[in-house]
Amino acid sequence: MEQIEEAVRCALNPSSDQAVVAQAMQYCEHVKASPDGWQLCLQLFTRIPESTPEARMFALQVIEAMLIGAGVGVDQEDTATAAKLDAVRKSLLQFVSTQYAGPKYQSEVAFIKNKLAHSITLLALATYPAQWPTFVKDMISLSGIPEAGTSVSSINPSLLDFLLKVLSSLDEEMVNPTVPRGKAELARNTEIKDAMRIEDVNRMAHVWYNILVHMSGTHPELARSTLRLMGVYVSWIDINLIVNQPFMAVLFDLLKSPTLHNDACRCLAEIIGKGMRPMEKLYLLQFLSIIDVMGQLETSDVEFAEQVGKLANVTAVELKAIWVDKESATPEARSTAYAMLERLMPLLLRFLSHEYDDVSSTVFAAISDILGMFKRLQREGSALSESQQGFLSQLLPVLVEKLKYDEDYSWPSPGDASSRDNEGSLDEGDEDAMFDELRRNLRVFIDAIGQIAPGLYDSVMLTTAQSIFEQCRQHGGQLGWVRAELGVYLTQAYGDRLSSNKGLRNAATAASIEALSELLTMMIQSGIVSSSHPAIAATYFENFVRFNGYFDVRREAVTPVLTAFLGSTGVRHPYKTVRPRIWYLLHRFIKNLPPAALVVYSSDFIPAVVDLLEIHADPSTISGAGPHTSGYGLFDSQLYLFETCGMMLAPTGLDDGTRMALLQRLFDPLFSGAQNLMNSRSAKQILDDPRSLLQIHHYLTAIGSIIKGFPDVRVDSKSTSPSSPHQLSASTAQVFLKAADMCIAILESLKASEVIREAARFTLSRMLSVLGAEALPYLPRLIDSLVTSCAVEELSDLLGFLGLVVFKFKPHVAPTASELLLPVISKVYGFLDQVAHDGAAGTDESVLLQDLRKAYLTWIAAIFNSDLDSVFLTPQNSQHLITILQPIAAQLAVDCSSPQCQRLAFSVLYKAILAWMEVRVQLQQFVMSTVVPACFEAPTRAEFRISDAQSSLVVSEIASVLQMLLLAGNQFATYLSTALLPGLGCPTAMAAEFVQALASLEPKQFKKYFVGFLSSNSG
Repeated sequence: MEQIEEAVRCALNPSSDQAVVAQAMQYCEHVKASPDGWQLCLQLFTRIPESTPEARMFALQVIEAMLIGAGVGVDQEDTATAAKLDAVRKSLLQFVSTQYAGPKYQSEVAFIKNKLAHSITLLALATYPAQWPTFVKDMISLSGIPEAGTSVSSINPSLLDFLLKVLSSLDEEMVNPTVPRGKAELARNTEIKDAMRIEDVNRMAHVWYNILVHMSGTHPELARSTLRLMGVYVSWIDINLIVNQPFMAVLFDLLKSPTLHNDACRCLAEIIGKGMRPMEKLYLLQFLSIIDVMGQLETSDVEFAEQVGKLANVTAVELKAIWVDKESATPEARSTAYAMLERLMPLLLRFLSHEYDDVSSTVFAAISDILGMFKRLQREGSALSESQQGFLSQLLPVLVEKLKYDEDYSWPSPGDASSRDNEGSLDEGDEDAMFDELRRNLRVFIDAIGQIAPGLYDSVMLTTAQSIFEQCRQHGGQLGWVRAELGVYLTQAYGDRLSSNKGLRNAATAASIEALSELLTMMIQSGIVSSSHPAIAATYFENFVRFNGYFDVRREAVTPVLTAFLGSTGVRHPYKTVRPRIWYLLHRFIKNLPPAALVVYSSDFIPAVVDLLEIHADPSTISGAGPHTSGYGLFDSQLYLFETCGMMLAPTGLDDGTRMALLQRLFDPLFSGAQNLMNSRSAKQILDDPRSLLQIHHYLTAIGSIIKGFPDVRVDSKSTSPSSPHQLSASTAQVFLKAADMCIAILESLKASEVIREAARFTLSRMLSVLGAEALPYLPRLIDSLVTSCAVEELSDLLGFLGLVVFKFKPHVAPTASELLLPVISKVYGFLDQVAHDGAAGTDESVLLQDLRKAYLTWIAAIFNSDLDSVFLTPQNSQHLITILQPIAAQLAVDCSSPQCQRLAFSVLYKAILAWMEVRVQLQQFVMSTVVPACFEAPTRAEFRISDAQSSLVVSEIASVLQMLLLAGNQFATYLSTALLPGLGCPTAMAAEFVQALASLEPKQFKKYFVGFLSSNSG
């Protein structure tokens, strides 16, 4: 035993040599696995003087390993195991009765007591009822509680506490629904519970009663543990053992005990929530008179109020369950249950209106059920009774009042800057998240009332909001922030219910439209936006973004709202955490207005925001040479302002001279800033300076964002003109082309930087969208610089961009596409060949390469779909045609790791055959030698799952390729039947049958045949 103690000490000593630790751990495992290890550990645990707590803990672990190894229930005929378990039982019970009866129990460390209780529980699970039928009786007798009578002189509080620990551990192992169990364990647990129900649960109930009656005053911790045990055991024992006059009298008395009332309340909630038949549950609730009991409780203590709220909630839920159960509950019972629920409603309202949200939220389930009942009544054609309408008229104001923030709610100081997402929204801490969740729940209830009683909803919501706005107007826009925020929030809630997305345009009724319109007008006139509190401005402006249809009928309201946006509580809001959100909302607000409405504001708008457009790069937002995945901090929000400025200058009705002057004011700082940096230092110096790189990135991205505010060019694909008409004036186009020149020049100098490549791609893609074909000459230089240095992920994005360009600017983009074809394809195959040679570095790289394959094939397909396949046949490209197609057929088409890529590969091959098979002899040879074998190799590989939905699409593409080839002439059919299929082991007759099916069946029929053919030959 000394060796075991020393091994445990060494294993747990952080200063021990690692070799010694390993040796000690090995020895401990040897003890645990040895047949007699449990005996040594049993002696170690029970010996006097005692060992260290760590050694005793290990000893119990070894004993438990033996108990678990004994299996689920011990066979009576297994005498050896039975003897071991009996020895453990006698030794542990002897230890408990002698050591824990005195002061030793109080000094024993808690984890040893808990572990010993768990060990005895495992012993009982292995031996009760067959080998140790007196388990419960023996444990109770140790505590000194007599089997009959109420004498307490012999009770030992320490052993009684240990008994409760064992019973608690028994619940965890046998009943706790959160613990997963196998079929054998479930069967064993059922057998144990059945055996305990015969007599032992009666004994347990007797113990519980005695503790609550005689020891709750002197030993409240024992009473607390007892109440918790009653709550968990009541789910499977006979409820009459607890729900009787003596027991309930004690329990109700404990509801008045400041020390135990919370625990008593929790126990009552578990009793009421016990699964029972509806009629039995109704009798239980009537017997307990629980509604009267709750009504008499003093709930000034917040924690107790929360527990009573939960009790009221579970009572309401159970009453509602009786009311809805028309099959099991009689009409009289359902009527009684509803009458009881109506008696409970004032109590529910009391808890719902509690100043503490934790108390209010305890009755949410009950409120939800009651509103659900009212909806059900209406669906069944029943009108709400007067009392039901009265409840709603009391409930709605309470719900609206609970929407308010607390006066002492914690807000950041104006100078604090929280991290923001791309829309500039505030970070939500725990307090924010909890309050948001509370509001979401309250909104669900409020909207439900709007559905049940729309007149009441309109009256309360509109009257409350209007009252707030009128008070604010009378006080010159100054009102307590809590009330002010509630007003703008109620406006949002009212509008959201009318229409989730389209503002006034999809509102339910003309009256509701007018009501919301008037409410928004009152909100403007109240001057409430002048409040600098961070809770108000964002919601105020968001209302006008959400309900933008308001300006269709109240166009004159644009001016005061835009003025507020540009004011001191708008884009210059004193709170840094709010300001970026308002920048985003301003962008949305301007975007929703028709361009013609913006003209009158353009001249004033740009000067009003230009000082907010100063760019200060923050190098902490990037990692190494690449962009940080979470964005660029405050600059991301500034981009909304840049794009908004572009939208303000885009309307064709704006005087061109004015536009140019304003554009000059926007572009000059960006042009000069980028050029000054480029001129002051060498490219190498800039590449070595993250701040300079990021500053240039921001200048270029800001230029692109301004251009993004202008409308996209409308391209006519049928036109033969090399240029596309755009809506820009000649002078505006020249400014944009000048920006493109600068962007390309910077990219070519700094293309080694990923952030510069990212900015250039964004900005020049916006140029293409706005200028159209006029910007196409920049594309080769852009692609050349990007392809030279880009990483795999960038190349995938670039291919997607090229696919869009090809589709949008067909056929004018053909010369450019022809020029770019080989460099881009070479880069793609360079990455793929490198991985084929070296292997992927990890899962992330494998995913990126799979994305690259998919992007590449999608781009090739886009060229075909845009009728630009002629770019493959130009003099500089045609000689590489087979080189381009070879990897698609020989590698991508047969790679089963991605059925999506396989399908795309065969789709590309199909399009190539359709376009060139008859005119390219070279292609015919390639098809026979490579494509056709791939059509049979891919679906017959072991890793190909023909039953998979994606793989089924691959089979469809292959079938299309084969049927297309048959149209090329008899040469293909002969090759299939006499060479390829026999070479794959297919009998001659079956090969001939396959060719016949290929020629005669419709595509869907042939696909079905092809699947059967593949399946029959897969072996």
